[in-house]
Amino acid sequence: MSYVDQAQSSYESATSRVPEGLRVYLPILPVMALVGVFILYPIAQAIYSSLFSKSLVRPENAEFVGPANYMEIWSNPDIHQVLWNTFVWVTVGSIAAIILGFLMGWLLHEKLPYTSVASAIVLIPWVLPRVVGASIWRFMFNGSQGIVNELLVTIGLTDQYIVMLGSSDLSLWPPIVGMIWRLAPLFALLTLTSLQGIDEHLFEAARMDGATPWERFRYITIPMMRYNLAIGFLLMLIYNIRNFSMVWVMTKGGPGVSSSTLPVMIYRSAFVDFEVGFASALSVLLFVVLLVFSYYYIQFYDKMRGGL
Repeated sequence: MSYVDQAQSSYESATSRVPEGLRVYLPILPVMALVGVFILYPIAQAIYSSLFSKSLVRPENAEFVGPANYMEIWSNPDIHQVLWNTFVWVTVGSIAAIILGFLMGWLLHEKLPYTSVASAIVLIPWVLPRVVGASIWRFMFNGSQGIVNELLVTIGLTDQYIVMLGSSDLSLWPPIVGMIWRLAPLFALLTLTSLQGIDEHLFEAARMDGATPWERFRYITIPMMRYNLAIGFLLMLIYNIRNFSMVWVMTKGGPGVSSSTLPVMIYRSAFVDFEVGFASALSVLLFVVLLVFSYYYIQFYDKMRGGL
């Protein structure tokens, strides 16, 4: 008897007393247990904690307040600024990273000298640890020693150093630049693999028919890449919404909340202000936003698969 037959015989004898309707679920019980422990339980705990006024310093003094924490979110004077920052962070950062990444991937696809070396260099921002990359950009945007200010003064755009990380008007933009630098290589790699998957005979046939480079790009390249590009765009939005390290390392969300995003506000509420209940309510809000994006991502994914 083979090992497969022995294993099947042992499984059938061990589950002989289990009803047939439940037996089919036995192989996935370990996965369900892991999902319950590491995903469902934390979500339930966050929802439960959001109904209490609880301090991280004295958790035993928790007081049930019902939906008061959710009502406080909308009455909080900083929440509108934080939500606007999150919107700018996600939209501007994602679109800029996609455009830059697409151009980088297009150039890498062209048979230029040292393309393999350039591909390895392009991926460095993505493979660097997040904190390391954020620390590099924090030093570059330093008000007195940063290379960014040095370049601005050298080329004549300004006659004095600008304290960008300490400015209420500018503090959000250095983290956005750092985030674009980190994410553009990922989209470049996605663009490169998508371009390599297009049959070159399509372009040859289009050239023979007299199609211009723009027409080949519009009617061949983009339609053939639309699936990968759209999925990459949605994934990048989801990634940016929950991104925390770049803002926290560079500005810690300040000055005030001028560069705070929703994840940064959650962290500050929980581990700086020790307001666990309010931080849990914010976490539930972020979870709902991510759930909506994930839903539309799955819907779009299924629609695109059906169209292939």
